[in-house]
Amino acid sequence: MSADAAPPSPQSVASSRRRRIGVLCVLGSAVAFAVAPIFAKVAYAHGVDSFALLALRFGSATLVVWALVPTLGPRRGRERPRRGTVLRVLALGAVVLPAEVTLYFASLHHIGAGLAEVLLFLYPMWVVLISAVVLRQPVTRLVVGCSVAAVAGAALTVGAVSGVDLLGVLLAVGASLGFACYVVLSGRLVHGVGSLLTTALVTTGAALTFTAAALATGSRGPSDIAGWAATAGLSLVGTVVSFLLLTLGLARMPSTEASVISTVEPAVAVLLGVVLLGEPIGVLQVVGVAVVLGSVAVLVRQEAADDVVDPAAGH
Repeated sequence: MSADAAPPSPQSVASSRRRRIGVLCVLGSAVAFAVAPIFAKVAYAHGVDSFALLALRFGSATLVVWALVPTLGPRRGRERPRRGTVLRVLALGAVVLPAEVTLYFASLHHIGAGLAEVLLFLYPMWVVLISAVVLRQPVTRLVVGCSVAAVAGAALTVGAVSGVDLLGVLLAVGASLGFACYVVLSGRLVHGVGSLLTTALVTTGAALTFTAAALATGSRGPSDIAGWAATAGLSLVGTVVSFLLLTLGLARMPSTEASVISTVEPAVAVLLGVVLLGEPIGVLQVVGVAVVLGSVAVLVRQEAADDVVDPAAGH
């Protein structure tokens, strides 16, 4: 830099610092989301049933998110969302999200947390297919190439795991398809409601559904300290903290960039599975994870139209 070059303006310095904080927040949220399946597997090992675990998870998240709405929600004077839109968002949380989450958490009974997370992150590819077939949006060669590469990477990851349970793989892939449906539908509804209020309504719907399912099936909750600790960890770290950090990050940077940063989540999940749960990992699995992450990152950068989607909702 030359001696007579003008120093950066205070606005530029503040903007750069704001973005760095945003990056750190999103990275923190990705780590918190990646911890969720670890807590779930520990809770399962101590006798906690899926529906009870999910009812506690979304019930606590609902209380926290609604507490934030008056402070961080829509500003006064903004037009209130229409009743029909509110009901549709509630239905999204009561039907679509529980279907996806149930499939994902059921897969954790059969496969490792890292593998389940990698397969879940196939959802952007499903979004592309749904958008092309249902919404008739054009699909570029780059998008097709990324989709093929991601599927190949996921297949490589699955093939690298010895004794993999096919049912667990199918459940996780089904969860990725369910989350893609959630993404497409929420992307069409969020404009009329707002991100935070949408999340509050979605978590409310999910909490009601999972509470009803837990009561109807007699689902068992935590019965010992370890079970309660894992459940609390899933509720606080894997849901509340992850959402709060992601919200702070999205306030400081575009959600397209945040989505790209969030693709570190499955890699973190694989590493945590190895370190905390002793799940095996090989060279081919590492390569498969890298291919999936690379393909998704390129695709998310290309698909700037997905900027309105909140990535936290489907966890």
